Amino acid sequence: MKKIVLVGVNAKFAHTNPAIRYLQQYCGQEQVQIAEYTINMEPEQVYEQLRSMQADVYGFSVYIWNVNYIYALTDKLRRQTNALLLMGGPEVTFDAETALQHCDYVLSGEGEEAFAQFVQAFLNGQDVRRVPSICFMQQGKLHRNPPADYIDLEQLAQPYVDLDNLKRRLIYYESSRGCPFSCAYCLSSAEKQLRFASAEKVCRDIRHFAEKGVMKVKFVDRTFNADPPRAARIVRDINTYGGQTEFHFEIAADLIDQDFLQALAEAKQGKIQLEIGVQSTHEPTLKAIDRIQDFAYTRQVVREILSHKNVKVHLDLIAGLPLEGLAEFRKSFDDVMEVGAQVVQLGFLKVLKGSPMEQLTERYGIVSSEQAPYEVKYTDAITEEQLLELHEIEYLLERIYNSGLYYYTTHLAASAAEGYYAFFDALRCRLKQEHRNPRQMGEQELALLLWRQMEAYPQEELLKDAIRLDWFLRPRRAQMPAALEKHAPWQREFYAHMPEQLTQGMPKGKRPWHYSRIESFCFDILHYLQTGCLKQGQAIYFFDYTSGKTPEIFPLRRAEDKLWQCI
Repeated sequence: MKKIVLVGVNAKFAHTNPAIRYLQQYCGQEQVQIAEYTINMEPEQVYEQLRSMQADVYGFSVYIWNVNYIYALTDKLRRQTNALLLMGGPEVTFDAETALQHCDYVLSGEGEEAFAQFVQAFLNGQDVRRVPSICFMQQGKLHRNPPADYIDLEQLAQPYVDLDNLKRRLIYYESSRGCPFSCAYCLSSAEKQLRFASAEKVCRDIRHFAEKGVMKVKFVDRTFNADPPRAARIVRDINTYGGQTEFHFEIAADLIDQDFLQALAEAKQGKIQLEIGVQSTHEPTLKAIDRIQDFAYTRQVVREILSHKNVKVHLDLIAGLPLEGLAEFRKSFDDVMEVGAQVVQLGFLKVLKGSPMEQLTERYGIVSSEQAPYEVKYTDAITEEQLLELHEIEYLLERIYNSGLYYYTTHLAASAAEGYYAFFDALRCRLKQEHRNPRQMGEQELALLLWRQMEAYPQEELLKDAIRLDWFLRPRRAQMPAALEKHAPWQREFYAHMPEQLTQGMPKGKRPWHYSRIESFCFDILHYLQTGCLKQGQAIYFFDYTSGKTPEIFPLRRAEDKLWQCI
C-alpha cells in the first residue's frame, strides 16, 4: 500500500503544526500519516526517522523558521530515496522556483482541496501535474497550475484527533482566513478573500479543547475581531467554560467596539490573551506601509481592557520600517510602553517573499538578509549599528519587562529616566561600561544591575523599593539578593508577636516566615497597585504566599505596646 507522510518541523516542542493536520483530516485517506519534529533536533536523526517510514511521498510544511532545515532534509532524501517530495506553506508559495531545486512539487496557497486531489491522483496512478495549485519545473521553466477553489471553512473540521497527548502543548486553531487590512510587511495582504467559520462551529470546536483540558489555544487568524459581533460572541462563550484553558487572539484595536470590550470585561481571570499589532506610532511610516491605525484610540481601549485586570495584553512593535529612524522609533517605543500592557514585543522588519514590502525596498533603501528570515539590516532611515543597538534593547526588554519580573520597576524608572527607551538604553550602556554580557547574567545578577542603575536617579529610595515590590509580588516567596534586603530589627520582633489572623491560613507546624514577608516601603503600595498613582509615605506590609499564587497583602501598624495590628 502506498504511503504519504506529511512532515511538520516546529520552532519548539510545545508547538503543534495545524497545517499538516488540516491536510490529513480533509483528504480522509488512511495512507496519509503525519510526523512532527523541531528545528532543535539533529537533522541526521530526523532524516533517519523519515527514511525508516519508507514513504512514497514526503510532504513538508515550510515557513521562514524551518526552510533551511527542510531544504537540507529534502536534499538528502532526494539523494538516498526514490520518494516524491512535495512542499507547501507561505515560504514556498511565493518562491516556488527556489523550492523546486529541493523538491519535485510545490503546492501553492491554500492546501486542503489541492492536496486532497493530489493524494487521489497519486493513489490512482494518475498524473499529479494536472492537480490545481501545483507548481513544477517543465523543460527548465516554472509551471504553475491555476489555484484550487477556496474551501468552505464551515466544512473544515478541527484537526486535532489525539488531544490526550497534546494537553501540555500549544494548540493552533484557525477560525478565519484572510485579513481586512493590507499592511505591506505582511503576507496576509496577498490573501484578498476574508472568510469566516461561523461562531457556532468555532464555539463547538474550542469547547471541545477546553473539555479535554488543553492548556492553551492560539488562534492563527490574522484579525480575530474582523467581524466584531462574531468575536464578542465567541469570547462570551469562552467565559462560560470551566477549566484552565487559555485562549490567545490577535486583534486589531481599531475594530474593538463596546460590545467586544464588555465581553472582555466579563472574562474570567487568565482565560483570554490579546495580541495587538501597533508596529509604529510614526504617521509617515504608517502611511508608507499602508497601515490603518488610530493610536489614540488604541491607547484608550487597551487601558480600558487592562483596567479590569483579567486579560493579558501583548503589544507589538517593528523596528526597521520605512521612514522610521532611531529618534522616531524611540518615540514609538515610549508611546507603546506607556500604555502599560504586560508584554511589548520588539520585532524587526522581515522582507517576506510575496509581500508588498518587497516592492518598497528600493524606494526606502531597505537592505535585508538574503537568507530566511530575511531580516532588515539597514534602511535609508536607520543604520546597521542602530539596529544592533535595538537588538540589545530587545534582549533587556525581554528579560526585565516581558518576563514579568520588573513590571512596576520599569514603569517607575522610566519616569525618572525621562522615558522607557532612555531607561533601557542606560542599562545597555552600563553593561557596555562594565564589559558584561547580559546573556550570561543570572536572575540575581540582573537584580543587582537594576539596583546599581537606580543609584543614578534622584528617586533612588523609591525605585529601589519598586524593585523589592516586584520581587515580593512573585507567586512564591523568592530569595532576594542580600543587597536588596533591609534587615530591620522590628522584622524579627513582628514574628514574635504576629497577629493571630495572619497565621490562621498558614500550614500548621511550619515557620511563618517561610510563607511570608514583611517589609517597609516609602510609598503606599496598595494604592499604587490599584490606581497606578504614587502616594508617598512610610508604611509596612505583610505578604502572605500560602496560596501559591499572587500574594495577599496586608497593611500593618505597630502599636505603642509593640503589638502589631492589621489596618
